[in-house]
Amino acid sequence: MIRESWRGAGRAAALLASLAVLVVGVATPANAQTRDEHCVILLDDDDAATAVCADTVEAADAVFTERTGLTRVESADAVGPLVVYSLATLYTDAGYGGSSYTFTRSSACNGVTLSSVANLGSIGMNDAVSSFFTYSSCTVRLFVDASYGGSSYGWATSQSSLPSFNDVASSARVR
Repeated sequence: MIRESWRGAGRAAALLASLAVLVVGVATPANAQTRDEHCVILLDDDDAATAVCADTVEAADAVFTERTGLTRVESADAVGPLVVYSLATLYTDAGYGGSSYTFTRSSACNGVTLSSVANLGSIGMNDAVSSFFTYSSCTVRLFVDASYGGSSYGWATSQSSLPSFNDVASSARVR
């Protein structure tokens, strides 16, 4: 009789151990890698449908062109009726790595015309910017708070890292 009760306890312990292994086996490790996402948005348009994202920059460009009929270019020298100009790309990692978000508009940077994103959280970039790349003569200004409040960093051209401003930006302007 004693022997059987130990067997029952042993079976219960084995069952609990098996369940623990199952739970641990399907849990996501803390250091699991997430896939990078690359997005393009047309800032002259308030329609969120012009913001597109994909697994690669090339795929995001293709979807952007398919949806808008516009082609994104990186040089202010490119002209055409169906061209939009890249202004700046924000990156989640230093060294222009990780996920990215490229701002475009129908006119190239001229040092005066502002294009803005008042809430980087609306595009999944709140407190996530670690570097940015600017095109042609564009400059970027990052702000700690949404709606361009709090302390700021910039007006600056491309920055491969943001030591004093890493992962704190909540809004951005490009000119």
